[in-house]
Amino acid sequence: MTTTSQTGSERAARALGLVEPMIPTPSPEPTDAPDRLYEIKWEGIRAISVVSKGDVRMHTRGGTDITAAFPEVADALRNAAGDASVVLDGELVALSDEGIPQRYAVVERWLAGADARRRTPVNYEVFDILHLDGESLLNHPLYERKARLHDALHPNATVHVCHFEEGEGVAMYAAARELGLHGIVAKDKHSLYEPGKRSRHWLSTKNARTMNLVVGGYTFSGSRQPFDSLLLGVFEDGRLRFTGAAGAGTARGDQRLLHRMLSRFHTDRCPFTQEPGVSLFSHWCEPSLAVEVEYGERAPDGTFLFLVFNSLRPDINPRDCDALSLAS
Repeated sequence: MTTTSQTGSERAARALGLVEPMIPTPSPEPTDAPDRLYEIKWEGIRAISVVSKGDVRMHTRGGTDITAAFPEVADALRNAAGDASVVLDGELVALSDEGIPQRYAVVERWLAGADARRRTPVNYEVFDILHLDGESLLNHPLYERKARLHDALHPNATVHVCHFEEGEGVAMYAAARELGLHGIVAKDKHSLYEPGKRSRHWLSTKNARTMNLVVGGYTFSGSRQPFDSLLLGVFEDGRLRFTGAAGAGTARGDQRLLHRMLSRFHTDRCPFTQEPGVSLFSHWCEPSLAVEVEYGERAPDGTFLFLVFNSLRPDINPRDCDALSLAS
């Protein structure tokens, strides 16, 4: 992309306003509510995309510009939008050979950049339209935004418009679970778009209980795994409070990538408000990276038991992690 087009897309993003994504509220069980639209919950990187006069910008949930890492997606978005100027909400997804979304693959692709596009192709699953040809759609109901999205966007091999079902949440959740997908999102079809807000108008039901926490260190005993456990916390009043240690899990690709990333943030000082009682073979890290973990019970002291590392979340600002409210 040339300097001129970058400047143009940056101007377009500023003119339209960089919209923060609306966040769903966790829900333990699916329903068949007739006023809900049900979609697959993708396991990837949430991305807001601005397309204006042929220029494209993609930003993560934390506001990081990732356009340069996914040039083929930018090209596909340009073709899909045609002459329209749009702001879209969707998920960047990398699929396994079996068609299962793998977050570690799309994160690794992001960090590796455009050179890895042949090895790890990425799709953009679009589920909402926020602006169209200068008109804000934020205060339009979801069912209308869906119709405008289908009219405005021309899907191709890389850019897809997400399928949804009305009033079929239980069946979609069962199908997602059987296929090994992450879960579903149930959206009130009359809901307006609430930028940057966690809203009960959108409810996510996952196949596993997960939350996002901040890495403050890790332990290592010399095993074949990159680490034995992650030392995790959440920011409270600007300080990192220890909330538990997560086992390495089975996501080996993510483990290796995480270990490489954490090595950049090594520090001699414990970042937690109180040093956790852990192995002597611990390494402290600056609290600069968020991860998703599966969790079990919560202990009386507020820490979580049976945490298991699930995936990297470099698309999330660590200070935005709100794990305690999610798990309450």
